[in-house]
Formats: sequence, structure tokens, C-alpha cells
Amino acid sequence: MAKRKTTKTQEPEILIVTQEGYDDMVRELAQRKDVLRAEIAKEISVARDLGDLSENQAYTDAMEKKEMNENRIDKLDYLLSIAQVGTTNANDDIVRIGSTVEIEKVGAGAKGKKIITLVGKEETQEADSQAGKISVDSPVGKAVNAARIGDTVTVQLPQANVQYKILRKVAA
Repeated sequence: MAKRKTTKTQEPEILIVTQEGYDDMVRELAQRKDVLRAEIAKEISVARDLGDLSENQAYTDAMEKKEMNENRIDKLDYLLSIAQVGTTNANDDIVRIGSTVEIEKVGAGAKGKKIITLVGKEETQEADSQAGKISVDSPVGKAVNAARIGDTVTVQLPQANVQYKILRKVAA
């Protein structure tokens, strides 16, 4: 008797993002489709008019630019198809995507407090450490995601582990 191969059903992939991150992806997609595509098409046309395509660097560059743009359009289409805007409740004490919290380093070398906002995965390009937007995929993001106000979390870094206390949620 032959064994029957069973397939494991896979849950559909979901990408949790902030509203701002979702809106940024929609804007970028529109810009790439509506503006950049036309600009690149014009560059290709101008380069084509220069003659022999086999030795035409302008044509080669424009075609590479077109390919990169189309790849990013495909990526954004996919990300938007699986994206869900995360909801945060200012009244609960759980840190999740979209939460803005004040944290403080604990232990030796502790320097002040900082405010961070937990944002979507790296591929959404929401993260901006200078603006305090920390990806859920980053070491700090992984540590604070799903933690509670008052918790002390350990951030695992290559050089050492660092601890942060989550002090409070901050109104966005």
C-alpha cells in the first residue's frame, strides 16, 4: 500500500504595519507607477535614439533602472497585498507595532530615557532610528514587542546584552 503524501496547510502571510507605513508604501507605489515609469521610458527612448544598443551605456543604465523600478513595484504590490494596519490601544499596557513608548537603559552606563515607536518589519522600510522608529525585526524591537509597561527586557546584541525598562506609553 502506497503512503499518501499529505500537505501541511500554510497560514497566509500577514505583514503588520503602522498606518503611516502603509500610507508611505501606497505613495511610493503610486510614484513609481505614475511618475518614475514614464521618466524611465523617456530615458530609454532617448538612449535608443543614440544608435547601436550593444555599446550604448545610457541605454544599459536606463534598462537597469527600469528593472530595479519594476522589482520594487512588484515588492510593494506584494507587501500591500499582505499588509494589515496594526491597532494599538493607548489604554492597555502591551507594546505592539504602532506603540510609542518611553524606555530607559538599566545598569552600568545607563544614559537617560528615550522615546521609540515600534514599526513594521525591515522590508517595509518604515524604520528610522534617527526618528526613533524601531523595526520589530531589530534587536530592540524584538525585545519590546509584546512586552508590558513596567517590564525590563533584555536586548541581545553581538557585543553584550543590554537591558531596558519600559516606562510608559506615549501619546502619538
